[in-house]
Amino acid sequence: MKKVIVACGGGIATSTLIADKVRQTLDEAGIDYRLTQTTLSELVYENSDADLIVTSMKVESDFGVPALSGAGFLTGINEEAIKEQIISALSD
Repeated sequence: MKKVIVACGGGIATSTLIADKVRQTLDEAGIDYRLTQTTLSELVYENSDADLIVTSMKVESDFGVPALSGAGFLTGINEEAIKEQIISALSD
């Protein structure tokens, strides 16, 4: 099972919108996963066993696991590219 963390500034509204799109993407790809939501400031403490981090904005920090911006899920710009990046990052 893959662990995915979705993070935004407050850990509630924006991350929920992105998390819904991530869930849909992973369900359609048939990837077994566990998804959690958090704030960007708590991400440092939450990423120890993560396979992928999806944030609401570009983050410069290196968390030791793949991280990508899911902002396109909010704007509708490059959604397909983000979906492909998610699937690629979690494919064995």
